[in-house]
Amino acid sequence: MKKIFTLLVAFVLCSSLAQGENEFQIKALAKNKNKFQVGAAVGVTNHFFKGDSITYPIPVLDVRYDDFYIAGITMGYDMYSEDDFTMSLFVNPFDGFPIKGSKLDHGYRTIDDRKPQVSIGVALSYNLNFYDMTALVAFSGGERGVKGSARIIKPYRVTDNFILLPSFGASIYSSNYADYYFGIDSNELGGKITDTYSPDTAYSLGLSLAAEYYLNDKITLLAFLSADRFSSEIGDSPIIDSNKLIMVGVGAKYSF
Repeated sequence: MKKIFTLLVAFVLCSSLAQGENEFQIKALAKNKNKFQVGAAVGVTNHFFKGDSITYPIPVLDVRYDDFYIAGITMGYDMYSEDDFTMSLFVNPFDGFPIKGSKLDHGYRTIDDRKPQVSIGVALSYNLNFYDMTALVAFSGGERGVKGSARIIKPYRVTDNFILLPSFGASIYSSNYADYYFGIDSNELGGKITDTYSPDTAYSLGLSLAAEYYLNDKITLLAFLSADRFSSEIGDSPIIDSNKLIMVGVGAKYSF
């Protein structure tokens, strides 16, 4: 179970745009308890915010030493693990939906920059023993709010060198979290932003598909696609262009 836990953590934590920059690398089924893999990927999103689509680099860092791991730039520790269950603590220094006002369309640039937060959380993983599916639940929070996520993952080893990782799940965001990233204060009014906006607790539903192809013992090729649909609390924000967030990307990593 521990062999695939960091893979599952990466998936359940990658539903926000900021996390796409640090956690949305694909995690292979680890063959060894201790490993070191590094690489890079590039991803692009649709017009989620009122601005251009965003292209962003994604660091691919996959490190495990005993019970400690790094997935992207998220650091974690497996507190407890047995065959079907793992509990892990983690720190994500780039949680949230960061966006600079200068990146938005004209008429929406009066907003203050939304910055990422450092969040601390716990993740629980359980092998369902049903078609080799795994359930993962995670809760995390920081100074700008808290969120919870739940996801089901089903890995498929198509060939010895090719793995597909489809998953689906849901996330919930506290009112403070949603208000910071999607709300509008009175000091941000101007241009096309004419009213303040203060969303309540929000949620999202999402699907994702990731793939890894082992080119050789050292080099692995990566690809991913995800689609999330957000509730009206987020979709109705004046700075949101679409309540759907779609990400696609490719990359590679090297194993030492």
